[in-house]
Amino acid sequence: RIRRVLRFVQEHLDEPMTPERLAGVAHLSTFHFHRIFSGLVGESLSEHVRRLRLERAAGELRRTDRAVIDIALDAGYDAHEAFTRAFAGHFGMPPSKYRASMAPLAFPVVLCGVHYGTDEAVNRFVPLQEGSRMIDVRIETLPARHLVGIAHHGDYQQIGQAFGRICALAEERGLMGADTLSMGIYYHDPEVTPMSALRSHACVTVPASFTHAPEGCEIVDIAGGECAVGVHRGPYRNLHESYRWMFGQWLPSSGREAADAPASEIYVNDPLSTPEAELITHICVPLR
Repeated sequence: RIRRVLRFVQEHLDEPMTPERLAGVAHLSTFHFHRIFSGLVGESLSEHVRRLRLERAAGELRRTDRAVIDIALDAGYDAHEAFTRAFAGHFGMPPSKYRASMAPLAFPVVLCGVHYGTDEAVNRFVPLQEGSRMIDVRIETLPARHLVGIAHHGDYQQIGQAFGRICALAEERGLMGADTLSMGIYYHDPEVTPMSALRSHACVTVPASFTHAPEGCEIVDIAGGECAVGVHRGPYRNLHESYRWMFGQWLPSSGREAADAPASEIYVNDPLSTPEAELITHICVPLR
């Protein structure tokens, strides 16, 4: 499926490449497409497209006498200076020097093995094998959850204040019991979504009879069903590493597919009284 996406990108390099469009090509969940792509390819979708356009530009510099500004525009750069900086950053020299060089046309090595070119280039795709940050993952049938939450917009790392407010409200109303879970629901991938557009909920579970949310809060329901549950141990700021391994390594080799639904997190212990290294977070990914 990812090879099909890589081939599509090669064939439509001058067209808009949105995760939604390419998730359709791959028949993968739009919620999780980018994590799967970057986990297997070793670079984000935007980085992959940018690199292929620069590699195409390098070939044109060598094979044609087109003006550098025209090649820059085709590569998606509005100005000669921006193209020169990007090109030099990738190839180690400015476009004019690269054009004059007598060295054979060659591209810097990339982890996935795919460069701009024919279909043969895509056939050289090697999925990234990354053994670091492996976590325990199990498949469980989770119950439906009824929650009350506070919406948070922006940086996920700043959701702590929303959790403080929802826990205080729940405590005031006698909703915090031994079985109460603290959960976060995250609707976007922070590696591809602008920080200002990120949306999430800080929640606690409540009884089904609780139907009237306090002012500033919302009732949130999560459907039950099979989920991949990854056990992240350690600071919350390192959660992205566990997500990357879970989607880029575990999921493709599991024989299962992520459902078109957001991931949620269950916070097993209290960050106010637990050392960071001992924090446990369950990453819950709904499965088809």
